[in-house]
Amino acid sequence: MKRVVVTEYGGPEVVEIQDAPEPEPGQGEVLVRVQAAGLNYADIMQREGYYLGGPKPPFGAGFEIAGTIEGIGEGVTEWREGDGVMGFCSNGFSELVTVPAANLLPKPDQVDFAQAAAIPVQYFTAYHALCTLANVSAGQVVLIHAAAGGLGTMLVQIAKLRNAVVIGTASSDEKCALIHELGCDYPINYLKTDFEAEAGSITGNEGCDLIVESVGGEVFDKSMRCMKTRGWMIVLGIASGQVRHVDTSHMLFHNLTVAGFHLMAYTQDKKAMEAGCADLQTWLGSGALKVIVGHTFPFEKTAEAQKQMAARQTSGKVVLTPA
Repeated sequence: MKRVVVTEYGGPEVVEIQDAPEPEPGQGEVLVRVQAAGLNYADIMQREGYYLGGPKPPFGAGFEIAGTIEGIGEGVTEWREGDGVMGFCSNGFSELVTVPAANLLPKPDQVDFAQAAAIPVQYFTAYHALCTLANVSAGQVVLIHAAAGGLGTMLVQIAKLRNAVVIGTASSDEKCALIHELGCDYPINYLKTDFEAEAGSITGNEGCDLIVESVGGEVFDKSMRCMKTRGWMIVLGIASGQVRHVDTSHMLFHNLTVAGFHLMAYTQDKKAMEAGCADLQTWLGSGALKVIVGHTFPFEKTAEAQKQMAARQTSGKVVLTPA
């Protein structure tokens, strides 16, 4: 079979397609034929060696898949061959992959495999950040950065489903049009308009109740100044690679909360995951939530897909597929 391998830390040139033996499911595992795999910014950070606790090269890339079960390991009773699934794994950019049975969810009937591959990481990140951690409520003003990406489009929609007022930043007028269609009340093209000044104008200089930040660097600094008294910021990533340290005196005197978020801790919370799955089925069934797949690349073009994502040339979810 074919799989995508990161041979060493570095740029896109270290990504290769290699032949590998077909895996066999072990105790508590299933064998999945991958129909589609989600590309995430964390894949780029892992390739560059910046992902805390990430794999050491050489390693099989990818950790989010959708596909069909082709084999059942010992002790697995909840799945059957032929079941459509989505979930989290290692070596996800492979034609076949073994996955712990507990890491999988049923593929919703309302979506195809490409859309299903866009759900595990980005839907549940958006859901748990907004609903489980922040408990966003009606009327709150939420500022979402990188709002036109796979995660951003989920964040915009879920914030609107919670009846929040949504401000979203994106890097082009086309991306701003996309997030406006998804419910963003105030799209901001940050290459044309200073988002800090615009957020101040929108809120009457009171600031935002919640900011969802995944860029770091100057974006983090300016976002801190966009928070209202007793406001929240949730940090989901550091796409710029520029780590920032918080001014605790500023936090203290303005009653600010800055919270880090990493999805894997929430996938272990059975009650929270059940709530997320129930809302997912309701929203997909009613058509209230759209899974936006903006770009599809074959595994052989993984390096190119990562280049385009890093250069902000993509919108919606980027999905990789076997040949």
